[in-house]
Amino acid sequence: MHSGPATRAFGSRRHALRAVVILVVIAVAIGGLTSPAQQFLPDALRSLANAAGSWFVVIMVAVRLGRSPLVLSVILGIVGFLLLTISYGVVSELRGYPWSFVNIWTSVSVPAGIVVGVAVTWLDSQRKLLVGLGAAAPAVVLIAEGSYGLTVVIATTGPVVWILELVGAAVWITWVALHESGVVHLPGRPEGA
Repeated sequence: MHSGPATRAFGSRRHALRAVVILVVIAVAIGGLTSPAQQFLPDALRSLANAAGSWFVVIMVAVRLGRSPLVLSVILGIVGFLLLTISYGVVSELRGYPWSFVNIWTSVSVPAGIVVGVAVTWLDSQRKLLVGLGAAAPAVVLIAEGSYGLTVVIATTGPVVWILELVGAAVWITWVALHESGVVHLPGRPEGA
Protein backbone atom coordinates (compact mmCIF):
# COMPACT_ATOMS: atom_id res chain seq x y z
CA MET A 1 0.00 0.00 0.00
CA HIS A 2 1.43 3.40 -0.96
CA SER A 3 1.22 6.16 1.61
CA GLY A 4 1.27 9.06 -0.84
CA PRO A 5 0.00 10.01 -4.28
CA ALA A 6 1.23 7.69 -7.00
CA THR A 7 3.82 8.90 -9.46
CA ARG A 8 4.16 6.76 -12.56
CA ALA A 9 7.33 4.61 -12.64
CA PHE A 10 8.63 6.11 -9.37
CA GLY A 11 6.33 4.66 -6.69
CA SER A 12 4.76 7.07 -4.22
CA ARG A 13 6.24 10.54 -3.79
CA ARG A 14 7.11 9.73 -0.20
CA HIS A 15 8.87 6.54 -1.27
CA ALA A 16 10.74 8.34 -4.05
CA LEU A 17 11.84 11.10 -1.67
CA ARG A 18 13.06 8.52 0.85
CA ALA A 19 15.06 6.74 -1.87
CA VAL A 20 16.62 10.03 -3.02
CA VAL A 21 17.60 11.03 0.52
CA ILE A 22 19.20 7.64 1.20
CA LEU A 23 21.16 7.83 -2.04
CA VAL A 24 22.33 11.43 -1.56
CA VAL A 25 23.48 10.89 2.04
CA ILE A 26 25.40 7.71 1.25
CA ALA A 27 26.97 8.94 -2.02
CA VAL A 28 28.05 12.32 -0.65
CA ALA A 29 29.45 10.79 2.55
CA ILE A 30 31.40 8.01 0.83
CA GLY A 31 32.60 10.22 -2.02
CA GLY A 32 33.79 12.86 0.43
CA LEU A 33 35.51 10.30 2.67
CA THR A 34 37.32 8.69 -0.26
CA SER A 35 39.77 11.57 -0.65
CA PRO A 36 41.20 11.45 2.90
CA ALA A 37 40.91 7.64 2.91
CA GLN A 38 43.47 7.56 0.10
CA GLN A 39 45.94 9.10 2.53
CA PHE A 40 44.91 7.76 5.92
CA LEU A 41 43.82 4.14 5.40
CA PRO A 42 46.44 1.56 6.41
CA ASP A 43 48.73 0.61 3.53
CA ALA A 44 47.11 -2.81 3.09
CA LEU A 45 43.66 -1.20 2.62
CA ARG A 46 44.59 2.02 0.84
CA SER A 47 43.62 0.59 -2.55
CA LEU A 48 40.05 0.38 -1.28
CA ALA A 49 39.84 4.16 -1.70
CA ASN A 50 41.04 3.84 -5.29
CA ALA A 51 38.86 0.89 -6.27
CA ALA A 52 35.95 1.08 -8.67
CA GLY A 53 34.46 -2.03 -7.11
CA SER A 54 33.93 -0.40 -3.74
CA TRP A 55 32.13 2.57 -5.30
CA PHE A 56 30.00 0.24 -7.42
CA VAL A 57 28.96 -1.74 -4.33
CA VAL A 58 28.25 1.45 -2.34
CA ILE A 59 25.89 2.80 -5.01
CA MET A 60 24.25 -0.57 -5.51
CA VAL A 61 23.56 -0.82 -1.77
CA ALA A 62 22.29 2.78 -1.63
CA VAL A 63 19.91 2.22 -4.55
CA ARG A 64 18.81 -1.13 -3.13
CA LEU A 65 17.96 0.50 0.22
CA GLY A 66 15.67 2.91 -1.63
CA ARG A 67 13.57 -0.01 -2.95
CA SER A 68 12.54 1.95 -6.03
CA PRO A 69 11.05 0.86 -9.35
CA LEU A 70 13.27 0.53 -12.42
CA VAL A 71 13.14 4.09 -13.78
CA LEU A 72 13.94 5.71 -10.44
CA SER A 73 16.59 3.09 -9.65
CA VAL A 74 18.40 3.86 -12.91
CA ILE A 75 18.23 7.61 -12.28
CA LEU A 76 19.47 7.11 -8.72
CA GLY A 77 22.32 4.93 -9.96
CA ILE A 78 23.52 7.62 -12.36
CA VAL A 79 23.09 10.43 -9.83
CA GLY A 80 24.81 8.33 -7.17
CA PHE A 81 27.96 7.89 -9.24
CA LEU A 82 27.97 11.58 -10.12
CA LEU A 83 27.59 12.54 -6.45
CA LEU A 84 30.43 10.21 -5.46
CA THR A 85 32.66 11.88 -8.02
CA ILE A 86 31.63 15.45 -7.20
CA SER A 87 31.88 15.04 -3.42
CA TYR A 88 35.27 13.38 -3.86
CA GLY A 89 36.36 16.33 -6.01
CA VAL A 90 35.08 18.97 -3.58
CA VAL A 91 36.85 17.38 -0.62
CA SER A 92 40.03 16.92 -2.68
CA GLU A 93 39.97 20.60 -3.67
CA LEU A 94 39.44 21.61 -0.03
CA ARG A 95 42.46 19.48 0.87
CA GLY A 96 44.56 21.29 -1.74
CA TYR A 97 44.51 18.65 -4.46
CA PRO A 98 43.37 19.80 -7.91
CA TRP A 99 40.37 18.04 -9.42
CA SER A 100 38.43 18.35 -12.65
CA PHE A 101 34.85 17.29 -13.34
CA VAL A 102 36.08 15.98 -16.70
CA ASN A 103 37.53 12.62 -15.71
CA ILE A 104 37.01 8.89 -16.24
CA TRP A 105 34.72 8.55 -13.19
CA THR A 106 32.32 11.19 -14.44
CA SER A 107 32.15 9.57 -17.87
CA VAL A 108 31.37 6.09 -16.49
CA SER A 109 28.63 7.42 -14.18
CA VAL A 110 25.90 6.98 -16.80
CA PRO A 111 26.63 3.41 -17.94
CA ALA A 112 27.51 2.26 -14.41
CA GLY A 113 24.38 3.91 -13.02
CA ILE A 114 22.20 2.20 -15.61
CA VAL A 115 23.74 -1.18 -14.77
CA VAL A 116 23.19 -0.60 -11.03
CA GLY A 117 19.58 0.50 -11.49
CA VAL A 118 18.70 -2.45 -13.68
CA ALA A 119 20.62 -4.97 -11.54
CA VAL A 120 18.95 -3.81 -8.33
CA THR A 121 15.45 -4.15 -9.75
CA TRP A 122 16.22 -7.51 -11.36
CA LEU A 123 17.16 -8.89 -7.95
CA ASP A 124 13.43 -8.74 -7.13
CA SER A 125 12.32 -10.53 -10.28
CA GLN A 126 10.31 -13.74 -10.20
CA ARG A 127 12.52 -14.95 -13.07
CA LYS A 128 15.68 -16.70 -11.90
CA LEU A 129 17.56 -15.60 -15.02
CA LEU A 130 16.99 -11.93 -14.23
CA VAL A 131 17.91 -12.44 -10.57
CA GLY A 132 21.11 -14.13 -11.71
CA LEU A 133 21.94 -11.31 -14.10
CA GLY A 134 21.22 -8.71 -11.40
CA ALA A 135 23.48 -10.56 -8.98
CA ALA A 136 26.17 -10.92 -11.63
CA ALA A 137 26.64 -7.16 -12.07
CA PRO A 138 28.55 -6.45 -8.83
CA ALA A 139 30.26 -9.84 -8.99
CA VAL A 140 31.63 -9.15 -12.47
CA VAL A 141 32.93 -5.72 -11.38
CA LEU A 142 34.59 -7.17 -8.27
CA ILE A 143 36.06 -10.17 -10.09
CA ALA A 144 37.38 -8.05 -12.96
CA GLU A 145 38.96 -5.47 -10.67
CA GLY A 146 40.25 -8.06 -8.20
CA SER A 147 41.87 -10.03 -11.04
CA TYR A 148 43.35 -6.85 -12.51
CA GLY A 149 44.70 -5.87 -9.10
CA LEU A 150 46.34 -9.24 -8.52
CA THR A 151 47.87 -9.44 -11.98
CA VAL A 152 48.69 -5.88 -13.06
CA VAL A 153 49.04 -3.45 -10.14
CA ILE A 154 49.88 -5.79 -7.25
CA ALA A 155 53.47 -4.53 -7.01
CA THR A 156 52.27 -1.02 -6.09
CA THR A 157 49.07 -1.87 -4.21
CA GLY A 158 49.50 -5.19 -2.44
CA PRO A 159 47.01 -8.07 -2.58
CA VAL A 160 44.61 -7.45 0.34
CA VAL A 161 41.90 -5.33 -1.32
CA TRP A 162 41.96 -7.39 -4.50
CA ILE A 163 41.57 -10.64 -2.57
CA LEU A 164 38.72 -9.07 -0.55
CA GLU A 165 36.97 -8.14 -3.81
CA LEU A 166 37.28 -11.68 -5.16
CA VAL A 167 36.06 -13.19 -1.89
CA GLY A 168 33.22 -10.63 -1.75
CA ALA A 169 32.10 -11.61 -5.25
CA ALA A 170 32.15 -15.31 -4.36
CA VAL A 171 30.22 -14.74 -1.12
CA TRP A 172 27.62 -12.57 -2.90
CA ILE A 173 27.00 -15.07 -5.71
CA THR A 174 26.80 -17.92 -3.18
CA TRP A 175 24.32 -15.93 -1.06
CA VAL A 176 22.07 -15.19 -4.03
CA ALA A 177 22.25 -18.81 -5.23
CA LEU A 178 21.29 -20.04 -1.75
CA HIS A 179 18.39 -17.59 -1.70
CA GLU A 180 17.14 -18.67 -5.10
CA SER A 181 17.27 -22.28 -3.94
CA GLY A 182 15.19 -21.33 -0.88
CA VAL A 183 17.93 -21.89 1.72
CA VAL A 184 18.22 -18.23 2.85
CA HIS A 185 16.22 -15.01 2.48
CA LEU A 186 17.83 -12.12 0.55
CA PRO A 187 17.86 -8.93 2.70
CA GLY A 188 15.67 -6.17 1.33
CA ARG A 189 13.67 -8.53 -0.85
CA PRO A 190 10.00 -9.05 -0.05
CA GLU A 191 9.09 -12.49 1.34
CA GLY A 192 7.92 -14.77 -1.40
CA ALA A 193 9.67 -12.70 -4.11
